Amino acid sequence: MKTEPILESVIVVPLGEIRMGCDAYGLIINTNFGNFEQFAKTPILVGTDDYSNCIQHSSCRKYILIRGEFHVYILNLIDQTISVYKATIRGESGVWSEEQAIYGKEKYHINSFSRHYYLQFPFVHKQQFYSVLAKYEALRKEQINVALNAM
Repeated sequence: MKTEPILESVIVVPLGEIRMGCDAYGLIINTNFGNFEQFAKTPILVGTDDYSNCIQHSSCRKYILIRGEFHVYILNLIDQTISVYKATIRGESGVWSEEQAIYGKEKYHINSFSRHYYLQFPFVHKQQFYSVLAKYEALRKEQINVALNAM
């Protein structure tokens, strides 16, 4: 029987150059409850492969916070689910929005990091995470484009 979730290891995955002269890196998070390989091809780190400042384990040990270059994720180690706290959405014509991710009606308060996190994006099982995130991003891109065209 597994007791306390443990962050066993972090593997940095080189992704190549993301913009001129700047390399990006994905991450694989290994825990005693399961591995999160979803970020292996996602640019989490840009310009450095040092993940020490972007990963934080909660005091209750249930969650891991990942401060990526374009998104801030919270992983639930026990349930093997992922939520998004902040997202950078890139619309057409070079327009982008950095925002708290709000999708659906679920809300979570997580107080076991150095600060309080109020999540308004559902915790999604890791296997379905990117399909739900893609739906959210498509909706936001459409909303941004509508707002731009109304001006």
